[in-house]
This record gives sequence, structure tokens and C-alpha cells, in this order.
Amino acid sequence: MDEICAKPKPTEVPREEVKQTGFEKQFSVPVNGIPTEIVYHRFGRKRLLVITQLGKIAGTYNVSFDISNSPSVLKPVHNPDFHVSVPITINCCLGANTAEVDCAIQFLVNNTKLWESPTDFVICLGLKEIDSPNLHALAKVLNEVVL
Repeated sequence: MDEICAKPKPTEVPREEVKQTGFEKQFSVPVNGIPTEIVYHRFGRKRLLVITQLGKIAGTYNVSFDISNSPSVLKPVHNPDFHVSVPITINCCLGANTAEVDCAIQFLVNNTKLWESPTDFVICLGLKEIDSPNLHALAKVLNEVVL
């Protein structure tokens, strides 16, 4: 009787090994002497860029292009007499939304290959100081290593 009432053993399914691929690029580099962690990954319809000097995820922003992504239309113009920025919309998804961070994101789009992104992207930006030397150094790292 015990054999009839006993619960049947579940059939064991062999486990497949799960491969963890991680992010496309993930590294730490000093930017103006400040340790900076950078993560970059392309998803199907979005790109993710995490930049932090705080050791944690800071503000998260969705950046979308205001016009179709065409290099002839979007390319920034770096001329002291006639400066043109890439037209973007920045929406704060998480964290503090400040004009300082918006300007930093616009600077990075104008001065790196981010403006060539074929899709909108999400950026997490956590810098200890947002100033010209740090942004220029960060743009240089992004162009050389990430983008």
C-alpha cells in the first residue's frame, strides 16, 4: 500500500551548462586620476552605456535622437563661430535630473561617436565632478576604447 500512495519521483532532466557572456565591454580606467568604471553593451534595439566614478549606478537617462539618424544631418559642427549640437532628447529614468548632467550628456554625444549610434541609447552617468577637463578626458577614453 505504501508503494501505491508514495509520490512518484520526478524525472531528472539533465542540466545544460549556462554560458554567461557578460557585457560587450566592461573595464575600469583612470579619467583625470579618478578611477572610472565603464560598461557598454548593445541590445537588440538599444545601447547601454554605464559610466561611474562613484562605485555605484547613478542617474539613468534615455537619450533619443530628435531627427532620423543620418550622418549628414546629425553630425556635430565644431566651429567657434557656428556651433551645432546633435539634436537629442534626454529623459531622466532614475535619479536626479539636473541641467549639469544634461549638458554633460550633450557634450559626450557631440564629442564622441555616440552621435553615430543607429538607435536610441540609455546612459548611466555618475561623475564626481562634471567639468571640462573630466568630460574631455572621458570623451577621449570613450572614442579610443568603447565606441
